[in-house]
Amino acid sequence: MKRSVTIILLGLVLALAACAEEEVLVNPPGSTSLPGTRWVVTGFTLDALGGALPAGVRLTLDFDDAGGVGGTAGCNSYFGSVAFVSGGIAITGIGSTEMACEPGVMEREARFLAALGRVTSFTLEEQHLRLAAADGTASIDLVPFVPEPDRPLAGTTWRLTTLIEGEAASSIVAGTTPTLVVDDLAGQIGGSTGCNQFGGPATFEAGAVAIGDLVSTKMACDPAVMGQETFVFEVLGAASTWEIEGDRLRISAPDGRALEFTAG
Repeated sequence: MKRSVTIILLGLVLALAACAEEEVLVNPPGSTSLPGTRWVVTGFTLDALGGALPAGVRLTLDFDDAGGVGGTAGCNSYFGSVAFVSGGIAITGIGSTEMACEPGVMEREARFLAALGRVTSFTLEEQHLRLAAADGTASIDLVPFVPEPDRPLAGTTWRLTTLIEGEAASSIVAGTTPTLVVDDLAGQIGGSTGCNQFGGPATFEAGAVAIGDLVSTKMACDPAVMGQETFVFEVLGAASTWEIEGDRLRISAPDGRALEFTAG
C-alpha cells in the first residue's frame, strides 16, 4: 500500500512539473491578439530622439500567423521573426530590401529598424499598440491599419512621388508637381512632367498597359527637371504593367524602372 501511494505521489509531481514546463512555453495573455494584425506607426523614439512622423510618411508593422513580422520602413520593405516570451516580445532576424532613397529617409529607416530590434514589451489598449525597450531607449507607437479603398484609375489626378530604377528610388525634384490623368481605360492620358504638359494614346487592361507616342509642349527648365522629364517619358513609353493599391498607382517597365503616384 505504501508503495502504491509513493507511485501515485511521484506521478502527481511529474504531472505538475510537466504543466509548469508547458506554462513557460505558452504565449502570455494578449499575445494571441497580435498575429494576423496590421499597424501603422504614428511615432517612435530611439536613444531619446524621435517624435511624430512627417506628413505623408507611412511606416507599417504586420504580424503574420506564422511567427513573422514585416512591413514598410519608409523606403524599403522589411521582415523578421517575432516571439512572445516571459510576458514580453522579441523581434529578431530583421532584414530588408536594399533600395536607396534620400539620406534623410534612409537615416529614419535605419533608426526605426534599430528601435524595432530593441523592443521587449508591448501594451495593447483598444486602438493603440505600444512597443518599448526595457531600458527605455526605444519605443514605437502604432494604430490599426485602415486600408484605403482602391481609387479609380480613370478620372483620378495622380501625383508623381517616386522614380524607381532597379533597386534605387528617388523623390521628384523639389518644387515640381508631375501629374498623370487617365481620361478613360482605352483612350488618352495626359499630365505634366514638372516642366512640360504632355498627352497621347494609352490602353489599360487588367494589369497591362500600352502607351503610344506622347506629344508635349517644348518649355526648357532646369537640367534636373529636364532629367526627370526624360525619365518619365522613357518609363511611360516602355510601360507594360500597372497596379493600384489604395491611393497609390505604380506603372512599371520590363527593365525594372517604374513610376509611383499618389492620388492627388
